[in-house]
Amino acid sequence: MKRRGRFFNIFVTCFVLVMVYCESPEAKRIKITTTTALLGSIVHAIGMEEIDVSTIVPAGMCPGHFDLKAENVKELSGSRILLSHGWEKWTGKLLTAVDNKPALRIIGVQGNLMVPDNHKQAAEHVTSLLCSLDQQHRTVYTKNYVSYASAIDSIVKDITDRSKDIKGIKIVCSELQAEFLQWLGLDIVFAYRRAGELTPGMMAEAIKQAKHEQVRLIVDNLQSGSDVGLAIAEEVNTKHIVLTNFPLGNSYPEALAQNFSTVVQALQ
Repeated sequence: MKRRGRFFNIFVTCFVLVMVYCESPEAKRIKITTTTALLGSIVHAIGMEEIDVSTIVPAGMCPGHFDLKAENVKELSGSRILLSHGWEKWTGKLLTAVDNKPALRIIGVQGNLMVPDNHKQAAEHVTSLLCSLDQQHRTVYTKNYVSYASAIDSIVKDITDRSKDIKGIKIVCSELQAEFLQWLGLDIVFAYRRAGELTPGMMAEAIKQAKHEQVRLIVDNLQSGSDVGLAIAEEVNTKHIVLTNFPLGNSYPEALAQNFSTVVQALQ
């Protein structure tokens, strides 16, 4: 009985040690909270399993006009870093509500991060940030960045090859999609503001320009609503599409490819 008891104790001890060993990597993972799904997708792509990443604003919502909730404070709790674009007005309020405040880091890249060059620059910043926080995995983060940039370059090459037929086509669009559509080579004759900032005079001018230039497409931004673009499209009797400025449950490369595909299909 004593021998059986000894074996049982040894078994329990070994089991506990194994459990501690298996759980320790999870416990050591750095937690980073991002303001948007776009930043979250970058951190996930570079950090992979080494980083615990969460996002405050759902991908389908506008981060510039987001109302904080109690769960957002809980979500930020325990994070080492709050990573933001820099234009979110509510980050100060959020940080004030957290007891153990994480460090606020701003990505420091100007322009729309759906544009590949801007996005890769942001990914470089994230890679540098992760390497400084966790030097033990610097090689992993650097390797992940190279793979990520390569995946983006592959999609950009495909877009470049397939976008020749749409270059110069005249469109009217939400100003929040203008930079991306210019990158595609489309000719923007008018870029309108979101509904809450659009005056009747601006709306009339958008319709006037769309008719005069015989635009072939009206492009809205999902996160700011589609009412304005749809109204213009109905008035001038042309096609209307909605693009996203943030990955919707997928990766940035997938969102980039989907946005391009949506534009091409509409202009065929």
